Amino acid sequence: MKHYLGIDLGTTGTKTLLFNENSEVLGKGYQGYGLITPEDNIYEQSPEAWYDAVIQSVKLATADFKGEIAGLSVSAQGGSFTFCDVDKNGELIPLTNAVTWLDKRAGVEAEELREEFSKISSGRLGAGSVIAKILWFKKHKPEVIKNTKLILSTSDYIYYKLTGKAVIDYTSAAMMGVFDNDNVCYNKALLDLVGISENLFPKILTAGDFIGVAGNDFLSKTGLYGDIKVYAGLHDQFAASLGANYFSNNDLIVSTGTTWVVFARNQDKKSGIFAGRKHPDGGYGYFISAISSGTVLEWTKNNYGIPYKEIDELAENRPIDDNLMVYPFISGNGGYRGANRLNYSIEGASFKHEKGDIFRATMEGVAFEIKEVVTKYKNAGFNINNVIVTGGATRSRIWMQILSDVLGEKLYLSEQADGCCFGAYSVAKKGEQGSFERFEFSGKTVEPNMVNNKIYNDKFVKYNQILENK
Repeated sequence: MKHYLGIDLGTTGTKTLLFNENSEVLGKGYQGYGLITPEDNIYEQSPEAWYDAVIQSVKLATADFKGEIAGLSVSAQGGSFTFCDVDKNGELIPLTNAVTWLDKRAGVEAEELREEFSKISSGRLGAGSVIAKILWFKKHKPEVIKNTKLILSTSDYIYYKLTGKAVIDYTSAAMMGVFDNDNVCYNKALLDLVGISENLFPKILTAGDFIGVAGNDFLSKTGLYGDIKVYAGLHDQFAASLGANYFSNNDLIVSTGTTWVVFARNQDKKSGIFAGRKHPDGGYGYFISAISSGTVLEWTKNNYGIPYKEIDELAENRPIDDNLMVYPFISGNGGYRGANRLNYSIEGASFKHEKGDIFRATMEGVAFEIKEVVTKYKNAGFNINNVIVTGGATRSRIWMQILSDVLGEKLYLSEQADGCCFGAYSVAKKGEQGSFERFEFSGKTVEPNMVNNKIYNDKFVKYNQILENK
């Protein structure tokens, strides 16, 4: 029986699952890494910490395994990157810490590029855009650009460490800000805009393409052996869509975590606020991030000094209040809300309100933001068959009931918290056998209370009206 590794390179850590060819999980491993924040708006990581986390998580996942691994692939955070030199032996030399997708240092540069950028691309340009951050380095650290031989994102840095080859899959390349989604290649006009050569970026592959076999450094550090084939993976939201591919290609997936991300597929390309990438399994994939969704409840928990379980209990015991609104933008808002920088606020609070009211209204605020995103998908003509929710928030019964009531939709709460690893495994399986794996749904369902849905429909209108006047 063949065995595979599905590796997920996340924002705060790397998780690895060991699978057999029947999609059974035989081992799990996790290694975290922190953010380096020397100044406001600067969020970096050590690229070597990425590789070390892969090594350590693989060792944990395979600690009790004595066989050979047929192949591996990765899911990775998008838009994080590092500048690298390459020595005479072909070894990478990182010239900086990795600049993460959270980094917002390049606000001035984004404004400088905006007019010319809009003539080339219909995409959004902001302080977190990779192209703006490249210009920031050209202005502030020109010696880094001068010595750079490769600009590598998270996944391609790992591919290079494993195989010595500079490659990237196109769903991850699309997050690098200099990509032509229509033609699946780098956009020369955008590269010229910041004076960067295409030769600094990895070769573009498709998820499941064979890259090479894992080298001796990886084998010696993990204790594995044999020819472990490495296959090009994909961006984490595309991986999650494969990992949650239970029913059809028209399912909407809400991935809950620090940021809640809403992913949908459509056979035809959509425009407007949507940045579609060709999906390796057909059609186009689109995702919209509700940035403050998970963060706001964590912030609430920390400030009240109350564990999540107690927050749930207090929220569940309070009724819907038509007038109490919590706007959850504790760490900003997603681009679907336009160019405004929205802030956290509570509207309509009075002496009659208890902690549980605030907790419930906070959950409602996040649910309203997801409804706003889902409404945009529906208005754009997306066909949505089922709503699948994954991640840590599925453990909150009251939050999931609120979300179901607000959307007026039956929710499928996946008990599989490692969807990105399942997606990476599906890619490795495709590399070996030619097709992506489809998984059986395992979890709970939540039915909407349609009486509450009517109340929430009215409250959602009021929520947006107040927001428009802020």
